[in-house]
Amino acid sequence: MNAQTGPQPIGKILRDFFQTSGLASRLRYLELYAVWEEVVGPELRTHTRVAGFANHKVHIEVDSAAHLHELRSFYSETLLKELRARLPALRIAGLVFKPGAARSPNA
Repeated sequence: MNAQTGPQPIGKILRDFFQTSGLASRLRYLELYAVWEEVVGPELRTHTRVAGFANHKVHIEVDSAAHLHELRSFYSETLLKELRARLPALRIAGLVFKPGAARSPNA
């Protein structure tokens, strides 16, 4: 707390800390996991998981060939637009769908 400025909101203090420590850029990637689950919806959420983010591409593991085909063929562009709108700082260039393990129902 600075004596000249007085008390500050905790949100501002945390924002400043994350910016100066470099954690802010890392936290953006964590937000991707939560946003993916919202964007993909409850039906497909249990069949997919974010496997990573590299070269501005989101890597998504899908638990079945049918869902993999469905996501690539019918939902890819819509999901990409929605992720870009919600996470503009990540500058997402594309989605990469690949076969992967099934999620647990409670995850």
